[in-house]
Amino acid sequence: MEIRNYPTVAQANIMFFFTAVATLLGSMFFQPKLGIGTNLWINEFVYILLPPVLLAYVYGWSFEDVYRYKKTSKKNQLLSIVSGAGLWFFMFYISIITRMLLDRKVGIIINPGQASLSVNQNLLLIIGMIVLAPICEETFFRGCIQKSYEGYKKRIGFIITGIIFGSYHILNGISEVIPATILGICMGYLVYRTDSITTSILFHVAVNACAVFLGGSIGSATATGIPIWLHILAISGLLTSMILLPRIESEHHREEPNDEERLSVLGIVFLGLSALFLLSIGVLEILTRLNIVKT
Repeated sequence: MEIRNYPTVAQANIMFFFTAVATLLGSMFFQPKLGIGTNLWINEFVYILLPPVLLAYVYGWSFEDVYRYKKTSKKNQLLSIVSGAGLWFFMFYISIITRMLLDRKVGIIINPGQASLSVNQNLLLIIGMIVLAPICEETFFRGCIQKSYEGYKKRIGFIITGIIFGSYHILNGISEVIPATILGICMGYLVYRTDSITTSILFHVAVNACAVFLGGSIGSATATGIPIWLHILAISGLLTSMILLPRIESEHHREEPNDEERLSVLGIVFLGLSALFLLSIGVLEILTRLNIVKT
C-alpha cells in the first residue's frame, strides 16, 4: 500500500464536514453558556486546529513540510500584511452591500439585544480573532485542505480551497461568503506562491485586526447608507492589494505530487454532504429573513 506524505482529498473533505457541523452545534451549546470569546477559542482549538494536528501525528508528518510552516522574507511578510489590510476594506464594503441588498430585497433579521461583553470575554475575543484564528484556520485550510487539493489539481488547489473557506463562513451569514471566498483565494495564492504558511497567517492577522478595530466604527457609519469616503477606501484598498500581491516572491521549491490524485467516491460524498449542510444554513437565513422561520 502506498504511504502518503500529505493529506488526501477524502481526508480533507471528511474533516471539513465534521468541522462545519461541530462549529455550528458547538456554538449553539457553548456560546450561551460560556460566552462568545470562550466559544471562539473552543471552535479554533478543538474543531479547527485539532483535526489536522491529529492527522499529522497519526501519519508522522512534519508540520514544516506538510503544512508548510516555513520561513519567508521580510519583504513577503510586509507585503502580506499590507495587502491583507488593504483588501479588508474592499471585502467589508462588499459585505455591507450584500447585507443591504438582502435586507431590502428579502427581509431583515431582527436580532435580540445582546448584553455587553465582560472584560474577559472581550479580551478572549480580540486575542482569539487576531492571534488564534489566523494560526488555526490557516493550518486547517491552507495547510491541510489546500495541500490535499493541490494533489488533485496542482494549479487550482488554492482556488478550490478558497471556495471551501468562503462556504464555511456562511455560518456567519450569507453576506460573508463572497468576501471570505476572495480572501481565501488570496491567502491560498500566497501559500502557493511562497510555499510558506507564514504569509497567509500574516495576511489573515491583518484582515482580522482591521475587523476588530475598524469594523464596528465603519459599520456604524453605514447605518443610513454608504458614505463616499468608504467607496474611496474600498477601491483604494483593492488597488493596493492588486499591486502588492503580484510582487510576492517565490522562495521555496514547491514539492508537488507527480501524479494528480483522483477524487474518490468517499471524497465526493463528504464534499456533497458539506455543500448540502452549508446550503441549508443559507436557506434557513433566507427563510428567517422572509419571516417564515422564527429565531
